[in-house]
Amino acid sequence: MPDWAQKERASDFAWIQDNLHVFVPAVQQGFAESGRGALVIDTTTLVRHEKGTSHPFMYLPEKAIEEKETLLDALRMVRAYDPTWELVSVLLKARNRVSTYRIGVPSLKPGESR
Repeated sequence: MPDWAQKERASDFAWIQDNLHVFVPAVQQGFAESGRGALVIDTTTLVRHEKGTSHPFMYLPEKAIEEKETLLDALRMVRAYDPTWELVSVLLKARNRVSTYRIGVPSLKPGESR
């Protein structure tokens, strides 16, 4: 993996970790309503709101991911993750790039302290 890609990946993981307090409840609600899926975040757009700015995101169910050829990595991860303590995030980036991550959140793992 090139150095720039390793740096970008580390930055993505840090950013996701900083936002887990928002992403985890969204994923849990999305899973409860639609089953397996992924959180898709548009990192190319900023939305202003009363608390500042954020990137728009939405929970995309597995069925919708199946219809998107650009999300094959996400589909593979969505079919394999453990929704009791993991989530799949898809970061939409500039120049039509996509970074997809399967993230474990150990504090959510059944039997672990919260």
